[in-house]
Amino acid sequence: MLATWRRAGLLPSNVRGPAAAGGRGTTSATPPEALTLVLWLSDHARPGRRPTDVALEAFAAGLPIPEATIRDAWLSTATSLALPETPPEVSAEAREGWVAEVADAAVARESHHPVLLPRRIRDLDARVAAVGFSWAAPEIAAFDKGPGTDEPFTRRDYVHLTVSAVLGGTAQFDDIDLAGYARALAPAGAAVPVASMLEHPDDNPALAEIHDGNSLTLLPAGDIRKALAGLINEASLSQLRAAWKAVEDLHEWAESLCANAEHELDLLAAGVIRDAWPGIQAWCIGSLLGANRSLLIAGLRDPAPTSSARAHLAVTLLFITTALNRLRILVPGGQFELLPDLLPPFLTRLTELIADPRAPT
Repeated sequence: MLATWRRAGLLPSNVRGPAAAGGRGTTSATPPEALTLVLWLSDHARPGRRPTDVALEAFAAGLPIPEATIRDAWLSTATSLALPETPPEVSAEAREGWVAEVADAAVARESHHPVLLPRRIRDLDARVAAVGFSWAAPEIAAFDKGPGTDEPFTRRDYVHLTVSAVLGGTAQFDDIDLAGYARALAPAGAAVPVASMLEHPDDNPALAEIHDGNSLTLLPAGDIRKALAGLINEASLSQLRAAWKAVEDLHEWAESLCANAEHELDLLAAGVIRDAWPGIQAWCIGSLLGANRSLLIAGLRDPAPTSSARAHLAVTLLFITTALNRLRILVPGGQFELLPDLLPPFLTRLTELIADPRAPT
């Protein structure tokens, strides 16, 4: 098995050293730290398991997997979406047509998932509204000029938008579609100022056009999988490990957010009187922020993801935190000091770590 694991890159190479006193040539010995790894592999590297999954789990456990193997595992699992490779250099028009065809095919396969928001989220929204909370309070509605279209944004629209964005990058970003997605994530009847800003930009640039005048942009151009690969290659091992841990924190945060709100709504229904309802308040704040709702959906979807799915979600979190840090540079006057009060704690921690690798994890 040692030879098999070594061929798969799961074990470090033997360390060569000088021969013993009086001997000739060199010696070859297993690194001392490899013993713990061998014992771990004997328990976890069962026949039939993909070496990439084993490598990711060993890395997450803090074992001395060779760095090249770690990065290859992240690259192969986090960027291997079930989408075709970008075609060779073609005209912009031909590329746009190809992206549309792939997106249409993906939509056709999604007919069995018609709903964008899970039932648990929809039920909580309805219960919060039933106790008197307005999703379109005047102080919020004042910043929403109304939707730019009467057409509802469905899960099929979401699939088309996502596939198009992955394959085409900024060339496929349409602020109207993004606004539709933001409204679809919100509770029924909610005012969504962020969507309104995208639908009625006035003199503000589109998201795809935000840049610093040089090479720094908020969103990547071209196939986003290349940008994800770049994030993996540029991230330190500690940052990759923090992103892996953040996925676990994401699931715990999503479950806690729902459970706390549900518990307090049950207390309200039972006639309990309190001065504050922090669980319901947290739900309301998060429900009005599209990013939080998107993370909530991801956190509730699969609380025990496979290693590959976890790596992909971890890189998605890296992508989000990188965009947040870029936004600080591109919009220096933004009130980013408010973000810790608005974003989930795990995302704030990861954003700080990506901005400053010395930040505690």
